[in-house]
Amino acid sequence: MLGWGKVRTMRAVKFLFKWFTWAAVCLGVGWGTLAQAQVDSLGRRILAGDRLHVSVREQPDMSRVYAVAGDGSIDFSFAGRIVIAELTAEEAARKLERVLEDTYFKEAHVTISIANFVEGDVLVTGAVRTPGHLPFRGDSILTLMEAIARSGGLTDQAAGDRVRILRWSPGGGMERRTIEVNVQAMLDTMDFSKDQYLRPRDIVAVPVRGEEEGNNEFLALGEVKTPGFHPFSSNLDVIKAVSRVGGLSEFADWESARILRLRSNGEYAVIPLDLSRLFSSADMSMNLPLQRGDIFFVPSVRNLVRAQVFLLGEVVAPGAVSLTPGPNATAARVILAHGGMTPLANSGRVQIQRDAPDGSKKTMVVDVGRILKQGSFEADVPLQDGDVIVVPEKNFLGL
Repeated sequence: MLGWGKVRTMRAVKFLFKWFTWAAVCLGVGWGTLAQAQVDSLGRRILAGDRLHVSVREQPDMSRVYAVAGDGSIDFSFAGRIVIAELTAEEAARKLERVLEDTYFKEAHVTISIANFVEGDVLVTGAVRTPGHLPFRGDSILTLMEAIARSGGLTDQAAGDRVRILRWSPGGGMERRTIEVNVQAMLDTMDFSKDQYLRPRDIVAVPVRGEEEGNNEFLALGEVKTPGFHPFSSNLDVIKAVSRVGGLSEFADWESARILRLRSNGEYAVIPLDLSRLFSSADMSMNLPLQRGDIFFVPSVRNLVRAQVFLLGEVVAPGAVSLTPGPNATAARVILAHGGMTPLANSGRVQIQRDAPDGSKKTMVVDVGRILKQGSFEADVPLQDGDVIVVPEKNFLGL
């Protein structure tokens, strides 16, 4: 039995944690906001997805904005690809100077500043009171403790001693590494020296106390109806997993789902899934089996730059249309979703104009009128980025 002193201490810790959560939400002030002024002094590391303004005094035509690729490198003009992720701007500038001095200049002077910071939500899931996405930009500070506080705090069933951060591994591959943090110990001792700074696109998973994580369950993350831990059963595959989590949300990126599978070295291997092929085209090669401890992850289209198609001719709302990946990204569905066609439309001769890989133009003709009238979407045409949909006018015979 716990002594009265221990009970009072635990109650005090819970009160302080709840008070801070309430204050951060109501006042709009979190630990990251309070620490915002310290970003420069902390020496922020360059991340994949950042855009950098690089200035080279000796070669002005090299001075421009460079995008940091997924492998952490920039295409540094004639010097080739140089990996600079995980360095500070000052460290990266010195590295580029050494590259230029080793091969091109006797002396080089490089300065670097962040032109645009990478953006991407942090996903908090599992045994927190309000799991979900936390908007986050790379020029702000968000710690693990703040993310948990902004998610309502740990539930009474949370295994706070084994909270995990899943983070993309450096190098541009599809692996994630895990960082395990004893959040409960920080709350019990009020010592936050082992708190962790989060990054855009991190995933925070809080397991339930009393469950041996990974032994007889799988974890669903992202744009699913019921994220969190779910019972594992034999013969579990992707279709059964989607059904078990209640389906996908309206913001699901159907083409970029993944299975994350823990390796012996503690990192997660990534198995890509195209759920659009599985559920729209019945491509059963995508119906992969799941294993105990797998993470079924469906990213959000809100973190993507969406493809665009263009509606022209006899449509109610002509213009550019953002294309959401998934089974609804087809010609008839897009026309229907954006107001349909005018009474003058020749709905049986709708054209889809597309750039072929060899640079030529390809035109497909679709009877959208019959598709919509009969509901026979099997004949509908999936759209691609840059497609132009042209709905012609009826001729004088009404055809």
